[in-house]
Amino acid sequence: MIAKWSLLGALRRAAAVGLALAALGGASAASAQADHGQAPGQPSIAPGNLLVSASEYSPADIEPGVTQLPPGCTDNNCKPAVAGGAFPYVFDNDSADGSFGVTSRVFLDELTPSGRPIGRIDVAADQLVTSFSSKSELALNLSPDRHFVSFVGYVAKPATLDVSNANTPGVIDPTNPVPGAYYRVVAQLNRLGRFTFTETNAYSGDNGRAAITDDEHGADLIYGAGNAGNGGNPEPDGILIGAGAQFMTPSFLPEREQDPGQPTPLGSFNITQLDYPADKFGKDNNFRGITIFDNVVYYTKGSGGNGINTVYFVDTTGNACPSGVGLPEPGAQLPTSPLDYDPSLLQSEGVKPNNMCILKGFPTNLAKSTSMYPFGIWFANRDTLYVADEGSGDNTYSPASGQYTNATASAQPAAGLEK
Repeated sequence: MIAKWSLLGALRRAAAVGLALAALGGASAASAQADHGQAPGQPSIAPGNLLVSASEYSPADIEPGVTQLPPGCTDNNCKPAVAGGAFPYVFDNDSADGSFGVTSRVFLDELTPSGRPIGRIDVAADQLVTSFSSKSELALNLSPDRHFVSFVGYVAKPATLDVSNANTPGVIDPTNPVPGAYYRVVAQLNRLGRFTFTETNAYSGDNGRAAITDDEHGADLIYGAGNAGNGGNPEPDGILIGAGAQFMTPSFLPEREQDPGQPTPLGSFNITQLDYPADKFGKDNNFRGITIFDNVVYYTKGSGGNGINTVYFVDTTGNACPSGVGLPEPGAQLPTSPLDYDPSLLQSEGVKPNNMCILKGFPTNLAKSTSMYPFGIWFANRDTLYVADEGSGDNTYSPASGQYTNATASAQPAAGLEK
């Protein structure tokens, strides 16, 4: 049931990371390739089956005591690697490099609801990769008209180091300790088994977590969710506009011919809407999950020490939440253009105007005092919302009790699946 709700299973340093209802139809999971203009295979992705996004670790070329981290570092911030490239010990290198990660190939598995494997779609590694050990990306989201499955990754080769915290080429933060620069990219798989890939300069310094295609009423738009910034404060303009809720127009060019412009925010939230003192504006929009229901785009925030961990929505009417909390207005329409923000206010007030609201009934307390970490969301109907809460992630295993100390209902009452 969780897979049919398109909820993300966030498994740190593991393989399977995202699930979606496969209702595309007309593609071959066994033979589909990830190249532009591919020929469609025989019908195989059947309505009611599941797609699971997954990755397999690609060994990195690292020599302990010799390889300097982060890659491309200068003498004053270099540290030698403490472990080689073998899994899982390679991730001990995060003690020398706080941004350490290794990119790896992506594939999609089709399964029946009972779990029987049907086939696998390999996503061409020269188009898109993911990154270990951060596995908050690769959520699969089915478009409202059920024509596309969309997800987010990076433009880099497998076994490349520190991509998930690198800058994007068009948004360089000089305070980012990772010198490299790599585009983030949204993949769209259609029901003919064809992929298109759209590069973006959004999410510089961090990762895109999820994307969904708006294909209703002939639209062809992408809404993205993610985080930006791996440097100091104040954050550069490109970090502020490249965080959180993003708007993209799909590209049908090969990736080598794409030249993404500056990020285009779809929405923005600021904790000052609830009369809290301002913090890091970009981190208020550190979004993880995304869904569309009844012509409204919803987001979740569930990590970081800034902002508010809760459920949000984009208000296209301007009337839903004059004080930062509310319910979507009847008759609201999906966004068809980016947020028209005021560039002169970026450093003083963030991305303004703020067109996002906390969904009424969900937490409004600051993240630093929260016990809620929402990730995936799914609407059963207009009155019923399911939220997958991943917990704090700071559990310590107790050999005496045989349990993780915080994995209890009393320690984390919101963790798990909420209704």
